[in-house]
Amino acid sequence: MSQPPHAGSLVFLDLPPKTFIGIDLISFNSSAQFQGISEIPHGLHFLYSGTDASLSIRQGRWINLADGDGHECQIVQWNADSESLDLLNEGPEETQNVISSTTRVSRRGLLNYEALQAATSDLAAQQSRDATGSRSRRHGLSTRLNDQTAEGEDDGADAEDDNDRDSDAHASTWTDLTSYISPALLTRILTREWITTSISSAPSDTETIPGLSHLEANDALHQHPLRLLPIDLKQTWAATDVGRVRTDRARDRSWYLSTLIDTAGNSASTRSSASATTTAQEKAMSENERKALGASHVLGELQFCFLMVLTLANYSCLEQWKRLLGVIFTCYHAVREVEPYFVQIVRVLREQMRRVEDVEGGLFELRDEMASAWLRRNWARFRGTVEEVFGEDDGKVLKMEVEVLQTFFEDQYGWASERDRLRRGMLELEDGETLEVSVAGVDEDEERGEYAPVVVDT
Repeated sequence: MSQPPHAGSLVFLDLPPKTFIGIDLISFNSSAQFQGISEIPHGLHFLYSGTDASLSIRQGRWINLADGDGHECQIVQWNADSESLDLLNEGPEETQNVISSTTRVSRRGLLNYEALQAATSDLAAQQSRDATGSRSRRHGLSTRLNDQTAEGEDDGADAEDDNDRDSDAHASTWTDLTSYISPALLTRILTREWITTSISSAPSDTETIPGLSHLEANDALHQHPLRLLPIDLKQTWAATDVGRVRTDRARDRSWYLSTLIDTAGNSASTRSSASATTTAQEKAMSENERKALGASHVLGELQFCFLMVLTLANYSCLEQWKRLLGVIFTCYHAVREVEPYFVQIVRVLREQMRRVEDVEGGLFELRDEMASAWLRRNWARFRGTVEEVFGEDDGKVLKMEVEVLQTFFEDQYGWASERDRLRRGMLELEDGETLEVSVAGVDEDEERGEYAPVVVDT
């Protein structure tokens, strides 16, 4: 098995057997022989745990295995009081002593990261063929990992069936899903230690976290808050806007997306305040850099929220993910003005949709027409916008990306194209009387009737 040129390791101390452990897109129940994970590629990774695979509140932390010439090792210890993993900040000598004592008897307790990925991919492919449930997947993966831990890593991982692995080649990798997540983004959203939990929340969501009382939600907010971008879909215009400007910004959220990008860029910027000798060109360059940073942070937050739903089933991140898409897919003028940015957005969403089946708890029921109505409606509106703002020869890259994702929705979830669906029509009754019928929500989508925009001049 090939090993990454720069890789690190995680060593686990005092971890009880059968503890639910997850790293990135891999999750399993630990065995008594499990001691850690080796050959983890350098970069950002998400480590999470729980006492039970499905019922417990999960806690996680982001870790950064810095890219360098050496083999970095980080040590995590199980905290029985908080039922979570603590990162130990030991010096190089202490780290080596722990590694030596942990692996003195055998290195079989360290599982290879790439082997874990292969085991997960093979089980996912087999489940797709056998249509087994999520419990079967977790049990099968745990059995596979326990067997590998007991037997070592000599032949088990190298004997993988290439055909099975190829069947999952389309699946998004961890790198695909974290391409815009940076240490600066994590520092903005999370606490200094980059820790979060299943019940971590943004202030706007503390009143509605399912299963938690108001007191419990407030406690979670103070312990591990989420500093997500503040989004209010009920007011996507400036407080001073009146008349047509307010109406236009309510219908086209391009201005609101721009303000979110500015907010993200300003909060993430660490540059020093400009001195009196700063030239106009330098100020303009720093403003452009801040704008680019903010745009990247919006994409990064979209990825962050999806991954926290995927790994922790975090409700606040689910709502923020929906809010971000609600802003993005209702833009009009920005689609033409910054087409490359929307190409990136569609690509991010496409990678996420390829992993949506991994989300437990039915948070994403894309086959259910009612449960996925919000995404279907916004996606259909966005597709219509792309077709409307671009001519036949314009926006080819964005059109192609939109068509690829639409084909995925149709093939994977049976989504019919909105252009092929009859949404409003006339029925002729037996007595000859005619009756107009329409699909629920069509007036809102077409902005007719009570949903028709009204320009108020003040």
